Amino acid sequence: MRCRLLWSAARGLWGRRAPGQARRPFGCSRPPPEDLFARGGPLRTFLQRQERQAESGTRSQVRCPELVAVGKLLSEKERELREIEPLLRDENEDLRKLAEHEITLCQKEIIQLKNQVSYLYKE
Repeated sequence: MRCRLLWSAARGLWGRRAPGQARRPFGCSRPPPEDLFARGGPLRTFLQRQERQAESGTRSQVRCPELVAVGKLLSEKERELREIEPLLRDENEDLRKLAEHEITLCQKEIIQLKNQVSYLYKE
């Protein structure tokens, strides 16, 4: 009896949601970073839109110029990585080793830039 009374009191004090607010499953608060940075992902499209606005000269609509600059660097590094990847299939062994080293460096820089974008986006 006492347990049932405490349970009903706890449910009454529990924060209620607004009627139109959707419920998310437990543990699904944010999409994974891979989805955010994927081509056509929400963060990628936001960065591209901000970059276009910065290039067109509408500075008043650009939220964070640092975010645009880091996003541009990220795009350049990803393009550089795509250009280096075909060298892994080259016949020259020295060129393949050099490509492996460059890819490792590019991947590290891309991770750092993604972290920086995430940090700047949260501000």
